[in-house]
Amino acid sequence: MEEQSKYWKFVKINSAGDLRLEIVMTAQTYFQQQFTNLDYTSIADAAIVRQLWQQFDCEKLEPAQLCLRCYISRLIYWVCFDLAKNFGSDKGFTCEDLLPFVLDDEVLLKSRNSYQSLATRTLKTFDPEKGSLKTWVNRYVKQHPEIHRFLLENGIFLISDWAILNDTNPQELQRIFTKMYQSATVEIQQSMELLISYHAVYREDRIQQRLKGKTLPCKQPTSEQLKQIIDDFQSRNSNLLKIKQLQLTNEVVLNKLQSIAAKLRKYRIAVRGGSVSTVSINQPEIQPVVEKELQLQTDTDTEQIEFIKQYQKQFITSLDLAISQVIEELINRSQRKKSFNQQAFTQGLELFHCQGKSMSQIAPEIGLKKQYEVTRLLKLSDLRADIRQKLLIILSQRVIDIAKNFSNTQRLQNLDKQIQTILDEQISTIIQEAESEVKNPTRNQPLKNLIARRICHYLDNKGQRSKVKG
Repeated sequence: MEEQSKYWKFVKINSAGDLRLEIVMTAQTYFQQQFTNLDYTSIADAAIVRQLWQQFDCEKLEPAQLCLRCYISRLIYWVCFDLAKNFGSDKGFTCEDLLPFVLDDEVLLKSRNSYQSLATRTLKTFDPEKGSLKTWVNRYVKQHPEIHRFLLENGIFLISDWAILNDTNPQELQRIFTKMYQSATVEIQQSMELLISYHAVYREDRIQQRLKGKTLPCKQPTSEQLKQIIDDFQSRNSNLLKIKQLQLTNEVVLNKLQSIAAKLRKYRIAVRGGSVSTVSINQPEIQPVVEKELQLQTDTDTEQIEFIKQYQKQFITSLDLAISQVIEELINRSQRKKSFNQQAFTQGLELFHCQGKSMSQIAPEIGLKKQYEVTRLLKLSDLRADIRQKLLIILSQRVIDIAKNFSNTQRLQNLDKQIQTILDEQISTIIQEAESEVKNPTRNQPLKNLIARRICHYLDNKGQRSKVKG
């Protein structure tokens, strides 16, 4: 009976911040009535969840939904508990530090609220044909922005070494090892060549698994795979082996791959704003939670992760293209006016976004007298509005193209109807962040919002910043 009480006992945090169990009588009565003729103590959770899921409507607050939300509250607790158990003692946090980010549901029977808790969002997307509710909740909790941020700040990045190596290309490795670690040229070359051999063997095996309909976790390479990696490396790098006097064994290659992955992990944590003093999730005491996480991933999860990765790359690429087109079109239009000074315009953009100077500070540096003259020259509100519109147009088509690799025709048609709304919301968010920072800037420091950073990136590529500073 106690085991089944998770379907009517709601885990919540009270106003004092304490963890409490609240019995939801409506859920208890309903659950016991539904399973009155069955020995529900022996029924698998998957079967119970499926039956409850079939009986509720997302838009109505009803007993079946309450039962599932009670169960979800318990699952959320256990995901946070596992994270704290495996990482908390080393990093100095507890389960209670994580729960407020995700344990945000309220099972209110009479009042409605437009707020979407993690539990209600989970139920709206859950499909028992594609995975268990436990899988769904586990993913939602660990992908929650605040949980993700908290873990990164504590140097925790929940992805295996082998997955990191699998999705890092040699050119990216070269850039990271050069800029972040200032590694020696020979070390960089050796690491790149070893990564190429790893891809030739390990990634190819992954592709073959996928063609056979299997999507297994990225686990440590087998002895046979390590031997193949060595053979591939030696066949292409005889000169490098002589220079470094390397004697390659399975153990040497395994250790080298883990060393490369550790550096890549630190880089990924750093660029996401986390602490680079990190813990490897391949350590024996950490591996169980990673294995559990990977075992919970379904084919759908893997496709979703791959889709998100491709989308994130396209988002930045599309934003850069939008910024470039908007600024260059603006310059071309404005050059027809005798009063327009292109050098003053690009220098003003640089001083404002990349150095954080005020309009009054910028004016004398670009040959103007008044603050309002700078405002009129740069027209930043119009600039952001144009970037927003251009980005929406560019990104919409690119997302549809990406989705073609992950969706059937019917799903793609449905997705097409939603893309404009979804992208509009995300693009609006980054524009709002830019406008918010402009209203409350930290003077004489580069602006931190994404739009500003990419404008500075554009000016760097065009050589405009060097002209300003040189």
